[in-house]
Amino acid sequence: MIETVTNKLNPQVLPHLQVWGWEVPVYLFCGGLAAGLLVISSGILITRNEANFSYTVRLSALLSPIVLSVGMFALFLDLAYKTHVWRFYTAFVPTSPMSWGSWLLMLFYPLAILQAVLLYEKQLESVGALKGLIGFFRPWKKLLAFVNVHIGSGIGVYTGILLATFYARPLWSNSVLGLVFLLSGMSSATALMLWMAPEEKKRFYSLVDMYLLSLEAFAITVLIIGGVTGSENSHLAMMNLITGNFAPWFWTVSLLGGILVPLSLETLETMGKVRFSPITPALVLVGGLSLRFILVFAGQANPTFF
Repeated sequence: MIETVTNKLNPQVLPHLQVWGWEVPVYLFCGGLAAGLLVISSGILITRNEANFSYTVRLSALLSPIVLSVGMFALFLDLAYKTHVWRFYTAFVPTSPMSWGSWLLMLFYPLAILQAVLLYEKQLESVGALKGLIGFFRPWKKLLAFVNVHIGSGIGVYTGILLATFYARPLWSNSVLGLVFLLSGMSSATALMLWMAPEEKKRFYSLVDMYLLSLEAFAITVLIIGGVTGSENSHLAMMNLITGNFAPWFWTVSLLGGILVPLSLETLETMGKVRFSPITPALVLVGGLSLRFILVFAGQANPTFF
């Protein structure tokens, strides 16, 4: 005889508890993509002096706060009490990941926009209000990029930690999730930069994305092993992901189409065996978005207690 105990706090009993729709995965994807754009563009600014004149780096820095705004708008649509957003900024709770994320987002916007302004200084120095700002911060451009690498990394990890701290959702309750989302966001950002890059720069971005996709595949493997070998709740939740209703989407769209196929294509591209194709970065971006949708929906599809 199998005895099941439930406190009714799961969507199988009360369907309205499955409250997260498409808005949250879109927010997590845009947040990770924006963080990745900031980290990669800032990292290139630190290590390569000619990056200040790179079209791809400048455009990535400009897109970073724009992409994040798209994600924030999606999150705003999901809020039940939209007029209470300001309450996040009336206190700081060190034990709350959402509090950390809220304040990191407050730092992200001014620092990312300032970096974009400095990279477009030739186009903006004629604007009186910005001329003094650009002149003051120009000597600190690399220091700003160094800070932005950490701010972007914090946002990227936060998008995963936001789910990982929901201990009542056994699929999400995995400490590796923050690393998975950070690497996924950085690989998606690099894929977008590969898409935008001129032909002579594509090999560099393809090579970077190869390493990031390899690390992401490793992190997802650790995530799966951690779930399968964890507690009974974690084991059943992970088995539901990799063998249940979400399994075909997880294995084919997120892993095969979003990581393994692009990784193989980028390897051939960097070796000069095939030409660079826009299909490769498109697959990475679709894979990154699908990973968020699958993990968010699969996590809610599992009962809180088995």
